[in-house]
Amino acid sequence: MTKPLRIGLVMLGGRGWMGGAEYIRNIIFALANLPQEQRQTFELSLLTSTSIDADFIQSVKPCLNNVFFLNKIVPPTYFNLVKWGIEKYLLRIPDHRYDIVLNKYGLDFVYPVVTEECRFSLNRVVAWVPDFQHKYMPEFFSAKEINARDETHAKMTGVSPLIIVSSRSAAADFARFYPDASFKVKVLSFKTVPKDEWYLGDPGKIQRKYALPDKFYIVSNQFWQHKGHLTLFRAMRRLKDAGITPAVVCTGALNDNRQAEYAGVVRDAISSLGVSVQLHLLGLIPKSDQIQLLRRSIALIQPSLFEGWSTIVEEARCLGKDVILSDLPVHLEQNPPMGRFFDRNSPDALASTMADCWESLSPGPDLVREKVAYQTARMEIRKFAETFLEIAQAGSVKTIPCR
Repeated sequence: MTKPLRIGLVMLGGRGWMGGAEYIRNIIFALANLPQEQRQTFELSLLTSTSIDADFIQSVKPCLNNVFFLNKIVPPTYFNLVKWGIEKYLLRIPDHRYDIVLNKYGLDFVYPVVTEECRFSLNRVVAWVPDFQHKYMPEFFSAKEINARDETHAKMTGVSPLIIVSSRSAAADFARFYPDASFKVKVLSFKTVPKDEWYLGDPGKIQRKYALPDKFYIVSNQFWQHKGHLTLFRAMRRLKDAGITPAVVCTGALNDNRQAEYAGVVRDAISSLGVSVQLHLLGLIPKSDQIQLLRRSIALIQPSLFEGWSTIVEEARCLGKDVILSDLPVHLEQNPPMGRFFDRNSPDALASTMADCWESLSPGPDLVREKVAYQTARMEIRKFAETFLEIAQAGSVKTIPCR
């Protein structure tokens, strides 16, 4: 009998980066939904720490063979912290805790590396580059952050046997910035794995829970500078001047970890533009509530000035929702069936699209659309999982050494 491929997924994200946690969740659930004969060809482990939200761990644990808590396997004692500091800052040696896990548990493939240093010295560990935002919007980063990202990408380019990106757009960017390593790039456009209970919930109940009007748009992004909230607020002002006052619900934390003052900029913009009455800022809410509000909305608005492959757009696709998107190349590539695109730098263009949809669309859910979208999602999820397995198999046999 052929030995199963032993895959280790490195936990990403959390409350500070919900997209990272959802990325890992979707890989786990997509693999778990493969037919049994394919599921038997691999074992799946999660490499995480005890600081990760316990509810998340419990939600994915039934789909895993193992959960390895790195801070228990190699505890952060005073001696170890001093040792790692010397290795990292003086000797420039990668973090060998992950090497210990790879060797101890015989992992064949570990993914993804996205950290600000090359923590792995073995060639079975594969990197993920979500996007190159710092190349296109350096004004949103400090010089230190830009240098750190550049150093990370350069190290991963030399060390990792493969570089995974989420879109053809990101692959083209990688080839532009790292032409000598473009042969390593593989595109893995992730898909959201919808839960059956998403379609069984009561959107009206959740709408009432948050005291929302019957008809509203929804925006589900953390309030980071590149997410385009200011364009949205300016579009709302244009509409208000024209006598149109659509309600807009925003979910996501009101802070940008790179710019602490940005929350104040957001609040000032809402006040000065006079759109506070129409806005409902809910903050970070339970995922199940967010999904039901997405179902209830007339449409999702995704006004970002820059994005990787968007999780919320994939969720809207699973629910058959209308989506108003900025005209980013990656959004055009993602191309949800009910998508409408606008010039990302034009509040007027967004206002025009919002006005049209406010007049023509009704509150959800649309159960017929949802049924079709669910069936389509199941097919796309299988393709996504099979592509991931192909990449894992390729990454497990490469022998490119560290540089």
